[in-house]
Amino acid sequence: MLAVFPTAFVANHLGLDLDKDPIYRERLEKGLISSPKKHAEKQAPAATKLAVWMFVAAIILIVAYSTAISDQVGLITEPALPRNEAIKSRMLACAAVITIFCRIPADEIPATQVFWAGMSACVCVMRVALFGTTLINAHIDSTQQASGDILSRTPGLLAMVLFFAIALLYSQAATANPHMPAAPAIGVPPLTAVASFAPFSALFVLPTYPTLLAAVEMDHTGSTRIGRYIVNHPFLIPGALCIALSPALVFLFGSVVL
Repeated sequence: MLAVFPTAFVANHLGLDLDKDPIYRERLEKGLISSPKKHAEKQAPAATKLAVWMFVAAIILIVAYSTAISDQVGLITEPALPRNEAIKSRMLACAAVITIFCRIPADEIPATQVFWAGMSACVCVMRVALFGTTLINAHIDSTQQASGDILSRTPGLLAMVLFFAIALLYSQAATANPHMPAAPAIGVPPLTAVASFAPFSALFVLPTYPTLLAAVEMDHTGSTRIGRYIVNHPFLIPGALCIALSPALVFLFGSVVL
């Protein structure tokens, strides 16, 4: 949490103000978007709170089910639905319940900004992310072997190895499974292993992750965009800064506590 505050401060000072952003001004002049000053304050419908609580209830059910079928808890040994399928089915059911009980006009949903952003992100995932994942999966064995060789020689570089590994593998589980169990065996201190938890969030380095693409698409101003050199996107500096500060703070507090 302490790492988030300076990261948010730095992120707030990156980039240009909207009135100085050339792409935003171009979109504004073409009439593709309207000025924020023209947007009147809108009163949320009465069913909004009900929809939010339905969504929260669906999240709680998903977490409870995922916990029950996990290997560590094992309350359900032979689940009818795996975790990913359970998430999809329950969220779709939640959307249907919200649409029915909150009386949301279903024909207006495709015209919303969030729907368009989500569909655009889906197209990007099928195009960019699928290509990137295919490329990385073809070299996943050599990537894991190279990271294992580095750790065997320099165990203290666990956080850095995990940072680049998760950025290439796009999967926290695929990165954690071969590295974390083997970390103590090759001499990685417990404090270093704990401090290396933050790099598991380095999914944003390559702009092919669905959440990142959705965030880009949801910004109708056009000010959030992937740069010409692909990796120079607006999430790189704040994300890398937060991941760099987190292990440093863990070492600082861990050395006192432990």
